[in-house]
Amino acid sequence: MQATLTPAGTPATPPFSRRAMTVIKALLILSALAIVGGAVWYVAITGIIGKKDWDFIRYGLAPAITSGAGFVLLAGTLIAFFTLPSLKAASTPVIHDLRRDKYLYLLILPGILVVFVFSYMPMYGIILAFKDYKIKSGIMFSPWCGMENFTRFFGRSIAGSVIGNTLFIGVTQLLITFPIPIILALLLNELKSTRYRKVVQTIIYLPHFVSWVIMYSLLFSLFSITSGLVNKLFISLGMSSINLLSNPGMFYPMLYGTSIWKEAGWGTIIYMAAIAGVDQEMYEAAYLDGANRFQQCIHITLPAIAFSVTTMLILNVGSVMGANFDQIMNLRTEATKTTVAQVIDTYVYDMGVSKGEYDLSTAIGLFQQIVNCILLFASNFIVKKMSGEGFF
Repeated sequence: MQATLTPAGTPATPPFSRRAMTVIKALLILSALAIVGGAVWYVAITGIIGKKDWDFIRYGLAPAITSGAGFVLLAGTLIAFFTLPSLKAASTPVIHDLRRDKYLYLLILPGILVVFVFSYMPMYGIILAFKDYKIKSGIMFSPWCGMENFTRFFGRSIAGSVIGNTLFIGVTQLLITFPIPIILALLLNELKSTRYRKVVQTIIYLPHFVSWVIMYSLLFSLFSITSGLVNKLFISLGMSSINLLSNPGMFYPMLYGTSIWKEAGWGTIIYMAAIAGVDQEMYEAAYLDGANRFQQCIHITLPAIAFSVTTMLILNVGSVMGANFDQIMNLRTEATKTTVAQVIDTYVYDMGVSKGEYDLSTAIGLFQQIVNCILLFASNFIVKKMSGEGFF
């Protein structure tokens, strides 16, 4: 069969090759379903049968063979893709790319393995959310309990306050802290002295490298009621001390202030990089047309970094339910830990690590990530409809 030529003069893919590619894609999907299905079948049946009555030959052999058949089918499909003459038009560019960039692929291979081992393999633990976990039985042989762990959480009186507090902190922190790095980047871009700009950038970047443990130590040294430097100074001047650390009414301002101080400068890096890519001739043309610096910033700089802003906004909205655990965990005290400082992440920590309710804490964490995922896709959809640009 001879390949026909397209109007551009390039050989078109033969019809049989297209049919063969459809078969290859179907086999890849089938092999993936067999691998995943066999694994899910194996995990499910262990929780149903239980450890005492478990017999691998009787219960585990069939799902293991299913997954094994999936791996064999996957390997055979890949071999067919790279060896069949009818798929040469599709496989040749792939082979050429692999040969040309083989060292680059070798460089990213360790990263892929790390992500797989530490990000994908632990997903197996998600099944704890649907099990009545027993330490002696382990994850595999603990009995299934369906949605009971979710019912337990939503049935508690504290669930509403924890979810509401998490949303309140996430939304308000987004509204207050998100514009700060953009404003800082625009202001830094207006500095004419390169040396002064570098000094300012270095100063505002440094807090990012200070851990939240050290941050709380600094706050304690400054605002402790008994030994804080600031409170000692106020008392010596005849003024009343400030109960910053243990006053629930001061927790939110402290949360927003420390977040801005620590991360605002670091957040300017992305926007400064986007600004550096703006064509300088646009500024020169605007200057000749009589535009001042503020007008150039509004009509040239901001539109140029709009994609970076929307991307960061989508990512930040997608983590609204994931309030900064490190920050809140270190800044909360006995007076605030059960009220304003109790969010989903800290509640998961209290239930899982402190009280050992691993199944309940997994269910709460899974609920949190599902909401975050919904917010991520929803924000991307809305931003894409409004501006025409989205993250994906």
